[in-house]
Amino acid sequence: MVDILSYWLKGHGYEVVRAFDGEQAIKRWRETLPDLVILDVEMPKIDGFEVCRQMRNETNSMVLILTAHDQEEDEIRGLELGADDYLRKPFSPRQLLARIKAILRRASNVRGSASSSTITVGPFSLDAMRHEVVRDGVKIRLTPTESRLLHLLMTHTGQVLTTDMIIERVWGYDEAGDSGLVKTHIRHLRQKIEPNANQPRYITTVPGVGYTFTAPTPVES
Repeated sequence: MVDILSYWLKGHGYEVVRAFDGEQAIKRWRETLPDLVILDVEMPKIDGFEVCRQMRNETNSMVLILTAHDQEEDEIRGLELGADDYLRKPFSPRQLLARIKAILRRASNVRGSASSSTITVGPFSLDAMRHEVVRDGVKIRLTPTESRLLHLLMTHTGQVLTTDMIIERVWGYDEAGDSGLVKTHIRHLRQKIEPNANQPRYITTVPGVGYTFTAPTPVES
């Protein structure tokens, strides 16, 4: 599969660095720091989950994981470890190419809007370029996708955003997407920025519709 996909992607103008196991993947990733990493969950020596975890501890490279068609728990685990997206096997090269273009396009959009990447709402100050949010003076590191998601929510404070709208704006898909993708990222984002993720104050769910971001006004004593 590595050979087929490498040939296909090179034919579409991409520079490809190949790896055939987890150890090799980490070594070559550190040497080249690619814009996008495509990880198969089932790799020899070190699996895709551990590779993703190590990458997230060091840089903010975009990560796409490949999962088995019927293994939803793999998708959830990968997203919770910081993967930006997933693609279920089996897939066609055209499907992968479309997913790659969407991921790189949204990464490029973030870099191209550096002048407007910082936004402050309530106790939060988000720097979308650095993938970092400050809450009450405390810095919190985000993944690229979490950063885009929080930026979208903060720039629409008080508005209800549907799941399909979030998928289109954050992941760049025109077609109806997987609501589980949004749900997992929302849960992980709450764990990072909410004082109590089980009782969210800032990112709230509107049942059957989507999500909204609110910045409660401090209560005067």
